[in-house]
Amino acid sequence: MEEKISIIIPAYNIRNYIEKCLDSVCAQTYRNIEIIVVDDGSTDGTADIIDIYAKNKDSRVKAIHQKNSGVTSARLEGVKKAEGEFIGFVDGDDYIEPYMYESLYKNAVEYNADISHCGYQMVFPNGRIDYYYNTGSIKVQDNETGVKDLLAGNFIEPGLWNKLYKKNLFLDFLSNVKMDYSIKINEDLLMNYYLFREARKSVFMDKCPYHYLLRKNSAATSGININK
Repeated sequence: MEEKISIIIPAYNIRNYIEKCLDSVCAQTYRNIEIIVVDDGSTDGTADIIDIYAKNKDSRVKAIHQKNSGVTSARLEGVKKAEGEFIGFVDGDDYIEPYMYESLYKNAVEYNADISHCGYQMVFPNGRIDYYYNTGSIKVQDNETGVKDLLAGNFIEPGLWNKLYKKNLFLDFLSNVKMDYSIKINEDLLMNYYLFREARKSVFMDKCPYHYLLRKNSAATSGININK
């Protein structure tokens, strides 16, 4: 039987985006998933939309509500509640293609990899789309190569949201790593460093099923501030 994938979605004040995100995750061709949406203290109605999905639209959606504690806290709260053998993340203002998790899981099994990851497309507010990089190639990485590729950043995205992890990597992480939850820029890269450090093997598929939205006034598009 196919193993369960827990897809964790942190959400904070994104009522105009969360429905498209949830619809895209619910539409995955890989059906054995649970969708854990962690509302990080939203005040704009996001929490109500999440509850509607959990109660009325898809029984695989689980809603968690917490006081505003930041994206790292929200993600790890989802991990603690996850029942799947694999863990994936989607940011609540992004969306994904239907085949994404089926492809990532297939590669994880075929190559016996602890981490399976892919490319993405960056969607700008004006509608422009940049692909990173969509060559269709496959690269298998041992432990050392995976860490080096991650830190070099030449073709491996530092985000958590285009990757599928074996859950045991997070069990080690939660037991042994004291993550600084106050870090708000590049917290993805820091967490990925710990996860890739523990992974025996990873496999990268250079296709782009993940749509990363650049929103005006988001953390990615804001000017220099104390967090950066």
